[in-house]
Amino acid sequence: MAKKRKKDKAKKEEEYEFKPPEFDEKEFLRKELRDTKTVLLTVGYAACLGLIAAVLSSVSSKLIGISFLLVFAGLYSLKYFYPFIRVDTSEFQKKNWAGNVAWFFFTFLAVWVLTFNYPVADHASPTVEDVAVWITDNGTGDITTLDYKYLPSTGSYTWVPRVGDSYSLQAGVSYTLNVSARISDNGVLVLAEIALGSVTSEYSDMIDEGENRYGYVVDELIMTSGQSFLFFIHAEDDRGNEFTFIPVTGISAA
Repeated sequence: MAKKRKKDKAKKEEEYEFKPPEFDEKEFLRKELRDTKTVLLTVGYAACLGLIAAVLSSVSSKLIGISFLLVFAGLYSLKYFYPFIRVDTSEFQKKNWAGNVAWFFFTFLAVWVLTFNYPVADHASPTVEDVAVWITDNGTGDITTLDYKYLPSTGSYTWVPRVGDSYSLQAGVSYTLNVSARISDNGVLVLAEIALGSVTSEYSDMIDEGENRYGYVVDELIMTSGQSFLFFIHAEDDRGNEFTFIPVTGISAA
């Protein structure tokens, strides 16, 4: 009996013939064209909203949060956008929706980031760093260099001599001071100037020393006891972004 069943099973296997399903070339091409068209329209829609977000962000930094919310509004609106442009979504599968959502999200971010940053746009202020003062005693010719640095021990910025522990100007002594700073910008720097004594004092142009360093010389400075030499550096780029270096403390005279 068992042999008969095995023979019947073998006979059925020999009689079985695999027939692949018929390939509908026209239907396949129709779906491929629909999917390609949908992706292109999705990318275009995302690019338009990304540009709008960039414009809003450029108007005011307070609108950056609202600009970012546009990506979520755009994702939600896709289900209304496709019928509007006459794309049939009745045959969409999860992979179609997931793919289009991904295309929209990354296109939006790419366009927004590219158009929100330099060279298309410039929202970054210039930087003033590595501020130093070379002090020359006009009587002895001795030169001392002070760097504006942050000291963890005091938790604040102060003037630190490159050699030695501390330094102060001597009252009644004539000095020549060379103020130098590295001033840079991701765009075009159009202004680098300095004011002495007060941030509201008259500003003078600083001299370009090369490699993004700018300097200013103060001749024949004579301090009184308890007085401090204080200066402020103002920088501005061609997009109107500006920054003012305001030291926490000046260079005091003993």
